[in-house]
Amino acid sequence: MASSAPLINDPVVVAEVTALHEAYEAALLNNDVEKLTDFFWDSPLSLRFGVAESLYGADEILAFRKTRPAVDLARKVFNTRIVTFDDDCAVVTMEFIRDVAGIRRHGRQSQVWRKLPQGWKVVSAHVSLVPEFYMEHAAQQAGLPIPDSLREGVRQNLERAKFIAKPLLDIALGTEIEAAPIFEP
Repeated sequence: MASSAPLINDPVVVAEVTALHEAYEAALLNNDVEKLTDFFWDSPLSLRFGVAESLYGADEILAFRKTRPAVDLARKVFNTRIVTFDDDCAVVTMEFIRDVAGIRRHGRQSQVWRKLPQGWKVVSAHVSLVPEFYMEHAAQQAGLPIPDSLREGVRQNLERAKFIAKPLLDIALGTEIEAAPIFEP
């Protein structure tokens, strides 16, 4: 029996899922627990892996939503991708930038949506943060934010410094060499 290939990215389905994704994002930024809960499949099989939590089932997801602090929720979303399969399955992925307690965070989010008898529902979601870059940490520690217009130049200068320092850092020191005493002027 031959199976037909799924219809990928039917414009009607893409538009429907895009509208749902935008509504989900608005509910997230407003911490609308009722709407956020309604977007997820009400099942013990639904899943949400967060930055610091693994939630198995609708009850755990709801408990998390009810206790999640409603601070620093604003974020800039980019690289959103929506891929649909036939008229009942979609994957939504995106990246975001969010400031948490004054610290800039770069994150990723993915969701699997299924069209069930009760409508489109998120059946699985995953949120993670991109590992912190040295320049982000150093800027934070020094209290010197890096403007977006200068970020690439700062990154290039750090790469150059790494290249310049490499020969010195690659010198193998023998175990017979003692550490220098603390310099006191």
